[in-house]
Amino acid sequence: MPATRSRILLWSSASGVLWALAWPAIGGITWLAFLAWLPLLHAERLHDARTAGRRRAFVPYTFPALFIWNASCAWWFWCVSEPLGTKLISVGAPVIIGTLMMVVPWWLKRVVHRAYGARTSLIAFIFFWLAGEYFRHGGDLQWPWFAIGNVFGTHPAWVQWYEVTGVLGGSLWVLLMALLFDKTIVAWRASRKIAWGHWLVCLGYIILPLGASYKMFNGRPLAAGSKVEVVVVQPNIDPYNAKFGGMDPMDQLERMLTLAEGQMTDSTALVLFPETALQEAATVDMRTGTILFNGLWENDLEASRSVQRIRRFQQLHPHAAVLCGMSSDRWFRGGELPSAARPLGDGRHWYEAYNAALWMPAKGAIVSYHKSKLVAGPELVPFEEVLGALGDLSVDLGGTTGSLGQQVERSVLRDAGSGLAVAPVICYESVFGDHVAAHVRNGATLIAIMTNDGWWDDSPGYRQHLAFASLRAIETRRDVVRSANTGISCAIDQRGVIQGSTAWWVPDARRYTVQQNSEITFFVCYGDLIGPVSVIAACIFFVIALVRRIRQRRSV
Repeated sequence: MPATRSRILLWSSASGVLWALAWPAIGGITWLAFLAWLPLLHAERLHDARTAGRRRAFVPYTFPALFIWNASCAWWFWCVSEPLGTKLISVGAPVIIGTLMMVVPWWLKRVVHRAYGARTSLIAFIFFWLAGEYFRHGGDLQWPWFAIGNVFGTHPAWVQWYEVTGVLGGSLWVLLMALLFDKTIVAWRASRKIAWGHWLVCLGYIILPLGASYKMFNGRPLAAGSKVEVVVVQPNIDPYNAKFGGMDPMDQLERMLTLAEGQMTDSTALVLFPETALQEAATVDMRTGTILFNGLWENDLEASRSVQRIRRFQQLHPHAAVLCGMSSDRWFRGGELPSAARPLGDGRHWYEAYNAALWMPAKGAIVSYHKSKLVAGPELVPFEEVLGALGDLSVDLGGTTGSLGQQVERSVLRDAGSGLAVAPVICYESVFGDHVAAHVRNGATLIAIMTNDGWWDDSPGYRQHLAFASLRAIETRRDVVRSANTGISCAIDQRGVIQGSTAWWVPDARRYTVQQNSEITFFVCYGDLIGPVSVIAACIFFVIALVRRIRQRRSV
């Protein structure tokens, strides 16, 4: 008897539930990722049996699985402390957009299925899915949070080979295992006999990557490099009620410096503060066109009170560099303006706002770094060239609205005194493997993450964000130091193991001894190769299937 629509929908929904149970900080049962696609693949077979000889779309049946996965693992956007309308946008946009992006590979799979059959469509699906993940790492709607390979963030010992493949290698592993398990189950259902050969192949594809990873994890020594002492500060300043207007910016800085002071030694080479640690108001005299340098204007950062206060701190600790997040601006008198420039006052003057980092080395000039992987909504109005004035509808997170300025160059922050070469990574940037690898390729020997994860309260969001940082350590074989405004702050070694974690929503400062490394991994050297190869293969599959479908229709 053919399956009913409700039964097909039930099997589809089961895939979404399995993905939620597997995902970090939700279910956390990581091995379920290898099985999560099986119910949806079974639902597809039930659909084909039910509609044999008739043309009925299967793609709508994929929505329950993909929506449940996205909604159950990203519901924490609802914790944004904003009016109901903003809440709905905050949680609805990533869930709906994420679901629609995931539907596309399944639709392409069905195109190949109708042209060449089920077996070929399964192979094509691997490339379609990986190409989709690759595209979700770029563009105005970049959202790589649900790359399948991220599921292993809490089990770094399983994926040490990410130093070669990056996260998409984990996605490929899961997809291959899902199709192998599916083939094995189909063979068993057809014959009612245990297909030992199929099971041995499945076992091999599980054991070999795991065995290689554990060998690297336990047997490979950490890269030998100079050790440095880093003080990481977690000030725990409420982002809603204190951070942006409720507490004087200089009082915030004093709190951070006081916390740091308790951990400083003569060997401390770096002090790390979180994202938007510096929030100093700035003004311009519109009558004379003169900047009143009592703020974080990048035209003259040395004149700001925050920089002057940190200079006094460094006089007490002359060997320590300081890296801290800041909200800064650059003022323009006219001429050619950057794309994110905004009118200032009378419209004759312009400025560009940044989610930035301030680098104050022990020896050398101060430098600013601008976050370049911006969050769509709070920091970047998607397709602003087309939408224009809709920038006013962007969500207000981080003290600014509308599109921020971005930096193209992947900077390395250097200190001639200690030899530090730091990759600055601000919040969301830590989810992008290729982005962080580019900093390392330019010479970074240590990764410093600055973030403010307090927007979503004590929810899975900040724990997932932390887990993904472990994967950056593996891909680059760089130690990571992580300063979070409200937690979790920590150090992560080159194997991706988190060390010395702070508690959530507790002011704290920790001292870590971390190891610099100048060796270059395959992933750092060549970047993500799986993504581009998958895009090419996906295009070939789609074009060939499309041509065949056209010929089939003409022959009818």
